[in-house]
Amino acid sequence: MKSTPSPRVRFLAVLALILCVGAGAYLLIHGSSGSSPASATSDTQVPSTTTTQTRTTAKQSSKSKKRQRKTSVEGITALDAALVAHPVVAVSVYARNVTTDTAAMKEARAGAAEVGAGFVAFDVYKEKLARQLATLLGDSSQVTDPEVLFFKRPRTLAFTLHGFSDSQVVAQAAQNVFPHVEPWVGQANRACRQYAAPLATAMAKSRGVSTDTAAGRNQSASSIEEVAGLLSKTTKSLIAVRANASAAKDYAQFVSGLQQLATYLRSEAVALRRGDLAGAKTIAQKEVMLSATTDSLAANLQITACAP
Repeated sequence: MKSTPSPRVRFLAVLALILCVGAGAYLLIHGSSGSSPASATSDTQVPSTTTTQTRTTAKQSSKSKKRQRKTSVEGITALDAALVAHPVVAVSVYARNVTTDTAAMKEARAGAAEVGAGFVAFDVYKEKLARQLATLLGDSSQVTDPEVLFFKRPRTLAFTLHGFSDSQVVAQAAQNVFPHVEPWVGQANRACRQYAAPLATAMAKSRGVSTDTAAGRNQSASSIEEVAGLLSKTTKSLIAVRANASAAKDYAQFVSGLQQLATYLRSEAVALRRGDLAGAKTIAQKEVMLSATTDSLAANLQITACAP
């Protein structure tokens, strides 16, 4: 016959089982998180390594920047380097702490860039650069600031602008020192020279005829039509020329002006043939105004052979 445990014994047995299960769960949960100290230590060390690397990189970058600042080219060395790349170099003499001097330096830099000249700035507040400038010009030279000095190869002073000069004045001075002509400008001038002589002859003929008679008006109209035809041939040659991007807009306007001028001339010839002297005069006035515009564009573009 089996003995039946008392309620108290059963209670203690259940309690012991619960305690065992709880202890196992506690060890399972807390033991797993605390049983890998190596990994926890590893996790805390990674940010430390990254921070060290970042600081090292920052220090190296700072040293690199300092090294770059120390090796910057200025003074006579910069002038010689600029003369290797450019036949003329504008040298701005200025004092960095003077507002007008700084403005003059910026204008000189813009003017040089406009015509493709080199540019170097000498800050006379830097003793080293001031001594170099004195050596460059000779001890007897009286240098004032601001001013712009123009040097040609091989490091020869060609011209000086005293005082404040805006970018246009600097650009024109640089052009005068070295009148460089772009290849496309030469092509445009050659295209115009091809028809320059017959154009001049036809224009002279058109002006030397009296329009008081029908015969004179017809003769004048024939000469004007000849001028228009030569202008049209000139513009066809000019259209084939590809101007630089900086001059493309003005060049297109110049060629368009010559085309319009040829149209006006043909209209004038038609008016003369039908005896409309008032109409011919009105058209001639338009031609004068348009010629002034094309002449100005040609001068700015250095296309001197293309003035109608």
